[in-house]
Amino acid sequence: MTTTLLDTHDMVLVHRVFRRELALLPQLVRSAPDPVRLRAHGEELLGFLHHHHSGEDDLVWPRLRTRVLLQQELVDRMEAQHERVAALSEQAELGFAAWGGDAGRGEALAQVLEQLHAAVVEHLDEEEREVLPLVAGCFTQAEWDELGERGLAAIAPRRRLVTLAHILEDADDAERAAFLTRVPAPVRLLYRLLGRRQHAKETGPLRIPLQRT
Repeated sequence: MTTTLLDTHDMVLVHRVFRRELALLPQLVRSAPDPVRLRAHGEELLGFLHHHHSGEDDLVWPRLRTRVLLQQELVDRMEAQHERVAALSEQAELGFAAWGGDAGRGEALAQVLEQLHAAVVEHLDEEEREVLPLVAGCFTQAEWDELGERGLAAIAPRRRLVTLAHILEDADDAERAAFLTRVPAPVRLLYRLLGRRQHAKETGPLRIPLQRT
């Protein structure tokens, strides 16, 4: 009998947001293009990361523990990595709150963000390599959809279109088409008409200093 595996590639697209934006943030803080706008962007990204990991803490790790008994050390490691990321995220939030464009505080914040980026990349690499194949084989579609629905619910409605644009920014044509098939038609239209434009309007000014280097 052939077992149909879940398609978990949507998670990889979400992970790309964290990989890209956390790599950019230390550079942006050091160039300080707009401290107020950059703080808002950074805090939103940290919130997105927190809710993403909370969903896994509640809906992924407990299920894997009961279904993949030989992978307890892997789940332990995933949870420990989440704790490390959470601690660094808290430091980054405090750094953003204290920054205000000050160069010294900005450098301290940039260094924390570099540590956070390294910790997140280490975690995502292992999760994509080791965890997603396990999830694909032992989760139901309804359970996987529950994780996505929880992630969506954590995003303020007014921010969903621009978040969608962040997720699809580095997607190729096939990835973008596949992802959008699971998005309601009205939202797809709004993404094309408004979401991409809003995303460009927000990220463009922040990334100008990087284009000059």
